[in-house]
Amino acid sequence: MKNKSKFKKVQKERAQAPSEWLYLNPEEVGLRSVYEIFGREKPWRAELWEEAGVLEIGIPEAGSVDLERMDTDLGDEEGNAYLEKHQIKTVFAVTIVPEDYEKAYMVMMEIMKSRGGFFCGDTEDFQPEVRLSE
Repeated sequence: MKNKSKFKKVQKERAQAPSEWLYLNPEEVGLRSVYEIFGREKPWRAELWEEAGVLEIGIPEAGSVDLERMDTDLGDEEGNAYLEKHQIKTVFAVTIVPEDYEKAYMVMMEIMKSRGGFFCGDTEDFQPEVRLSE
């Protein structure tokens, strides 16, 4: 029975996972430093296009987690207030395939363990949030 409830929880998360996220960090973090996390012996492969400001982290048997550097001005009052509240200095737009959320979540956790920060949905209310304390 336990496995059945866990399966339902995963199904619910997958159904609610947005495809567009933000990676926010109160420290200055460059794409190269995130890329270096995945250069070590990990199950993922990463490709960095520094000039374009894009990093693609391939997930075995799934899609990818794509990060693109953004300005810290989100272009709206609520978004900028959220960044100010959390003292954010680094913003990356992040794209995932919602059906691969569980695998993308593992990539998100790896980034947060190594570089700090957190992920939030690129939604009106910045939900859901993914933090290390989950």
